[in-house]
Amino acid sequence: MSGEQPHETERPPPANGGATPNALDLTSCDREPIHIPASVQPHGALLALDPETFQIVQAGGDTQGILGGPPGSLLGQKLSDVLPQNLTQRVRLLLATEGPIVRPLHALTLESRDGRMIDALAHESSGLVVLELEPVQEKSPEDALGLMQTMLQRVQQTTTPQAFCQSMAEEVRRVSGFDRAMVYRFLPDGSGVVEAEARDPAVDSFLGLHYPASDIPRQARALYLKSWIRLIPNARYTAAPILPTVNPRDGQPLDLSYSLIRSVSPIHLEYLHNMGVTASMSLSIILGGRLWGLIACHHRTPRFLTHRLRMACELFAQMASSQLETRVAAEDFEAQLRSKRVHEELVTRMSQEGDLAEGLIRCRPNLLDYIPAEGVGLWFDGRYTQLGQTPNARQVAELVAWLNKNVAEGVYFTDRLPQVYPPAAQFSDVASGIVALSVSKFPRDYVLWFRPEAVRTVTWAGNPAKPVEHGPNGARLTPRKSFDEWRESVRHHSPPWRNVDVEAAQTLRVSLLEVILKRIDQVAREREEARARQEALAIELDRRLEELKQESQRRAVAETELSLVLRSTVEDQEAERLRIARELHDSLGQTLTLLQLGLDELGPALPAGEKNRLTALRQLAQGVGSEVNRLAWEIRPTALDDLGLQTAIQHFVETWSERLNLQFDLRLALNDRRLAPAVETALYRVLQEAITNIARHAGATRVGVLLEARDDEVRMIIEDNGRGFAPDDPVRAGTPAARLGLLGMRERLSLISGSLEIESAPGRGCTLFVKAPL
Repeated sequence: MSGEQPHETERPPPANGGATPNALDLTSCDREPIHIPASVQPHGALLALDPETFQIVQAGGDTQGILGGPPGSLLGQKLSDVLPQNLTQRVRLLLATEGPIVRPLHALTLESRDGRMIDALAHESSGLVVLELEPVQEKSPEDALGLMQTMLQRVQQTTTPQAFCQSMAEEVRRVSGFDRAMVYRFLPDGSGVVEAEARDPAVDSFLGLHYPASDIPRQARALYLKSWIRLIPNARYTAAPILPTVNPRDGQPLDLSYSLIRSVSPIHLEYLHNMGVTASMSLSIILGGRLWGLIACHHRTPRFLTHRLRMACELFAQMASSQLETRVAAEDFEAQLRSKRVHEELVTRMSQEGDLAEGLIRCRPNLLDYIPAEGVGLWFDGRYTQLGQTPNARQVAELVAWLNKNVAEGVYFTDRLPQVYPPAAQFSDVASGIVALSVSKFPRDYVLWFRPEAVRTVTWAGNPAKPVEHGPNGARLTPRKSFDEWRESVRHHSPPWRNVDVEAAQTLRVSLLEVILKRIDQVAREREEARARQEALAIELDRRLEELKQESQRRAVAETELSLVLRSTVEDQEAERLRIARELHDSLGQTLTLLQLGLDELGPALPAGEKNRLTALRQLAQGVGSEVNRLAWEIRPTALDDLGLQTAIQHFVETWSERLNLQFDLRLALNDRRLAPAVETALYRVLQEAITNIARHAGATRVGVLLEARDDEVRMIIEDNGRGFAPDDPVRAGTPAARLGLLGMRERLSLISGSLEIESAPGRGCTLFVKAPL
């Protein structure tokens, strides 16, 4: 590059902050005072004059060849003593008519003592008038303005910014005669890339090469903003000092920011030498007051451009910058128009949709049409809605928490998220770049656009990580000696966001806030209307609650009475069953026993032919006795009262297992513990009813019964492998008899404050969970 690139920036210090051996001042590049070098290039001469007396205060350069004496011999003399009087008059006229002369103006072309033509240029700096004298060593164009107009006409024929840059390089090389002309663009991170190039086939191509930001430090970029052109006719020169080195009046060095023959950094000269460059020229490309790039020219031999040709190139750079800015702005304007159309549709949809998030992404165009990205996510009220390729909900929740903690509200964007938020390295393949738009106060809701990692290979002009060489005298900042391509893969970077993308996000944020505020106002109005309705309803509700309270009291009385009646009925029923069972067992059972004994006594007295009839009568009497015992047991098993619930269940299961061919799995864990009579009776009747229902309706082959008692509760589980039913479906919850059976179980259990739960499904059997307090 041809700009002031004295050297590259040294790598950062160790993470622990400790010093390293031979540590260097890492910011020395950015602090080098290149605008006050106290020397000039030796092909010209410089005189610094008192603005009142035009007495020579400082001098330097080739004053011997141009003025006939060394710089020291000129100090204290007046300008008219060493140069023609008309030059003094011309400079005074410029000062009087042009006001403060910041940039050098051409004063006169005069003849030196040795017959050479000299261009004299004047400007003001450090309170002095600076006069620069340059020998005319090449032919000057006759019509510099026409030459510049032709250059502009040619570049204006292009349609895209890229083609425009290429045409600029071609025109500058054609007019200046340099071996190579390049358009060098600064990237957002400060580094640069050669976007376009026109060159002699005999020189190497730099097209596409990247250069680190330190190649053109910030103070050099500041000078490029001040002065549009910088020429080094022969980089092999030895700097000519200015005498004295400081202004004797104020002790300050002479500011040469606008000087055309200012000497450049010796490390920059070494930089050019390593590139094989002898002559160099740089033209600034300034867009919107910002240094966008440079037109950098290189030549293998010395090139002394005349003032007129330099003026034509400088004016071309100024006009071309304006044209390039127009083309870049046109591209941005087209993008803005597209965003505006999408924005209008989004705002219309947002004002109509009930769900704001769905309205932004459900239809086309959506947020991905608004800002180009691979994915978009909306974090509203802790709920995540996404479209395209995005991190998952957990990752976004953690990212939002980080944004709330570290980022002010508004619009935040980056194309290297893992560098500022290290956990993003886990999902860099979908979100190395984000635009985060906050739409509420803390904790904030967000609209997030995501761009994935764009792994790319950057070709550097030499290794950018090695700016230091170590020699016998220690470390020395040294420019690269090899400009071979050095490639590195750039990870965890997404394609950069454009200014129009960020502006679009900011515009959408304003619209979203307006929509949200309107919704808040609408909610407030609806809330007020609801409050009025609620007050009216509250009055009506109080009236109805009073009626319900009275009705509840009446119902509670009725339910209490009904419960007492039901309890009394059950108790009476169980007492009657017990009486009947006892009567059957004691009275009828004893009678049948006596009948059997009588029949046994008749046996020996009957003839042989009558004994068969007697045997039949005995069997009949025995069968009647068994049936009486069974009926007595079913009505009220005496074991329930005499031996307890566990024995009664075992006897009941044995009976039903034989009669119904059912296989029972019993787990009875009462351990001969007796429960309250009411509890034992209720549990037995529930089991009895459940087995009856299974036998009639379930079609089961296996039944499991679990009975266990804890400190304060008894639990019974009855499970079958039958056809099952849907408990919540009144149409399919078994037959009417089965539904009545379940209702009866619940009523019995309610008398002992117990409960019944049912789990069943068609084809998956049925399970009853019975609980009762002890």
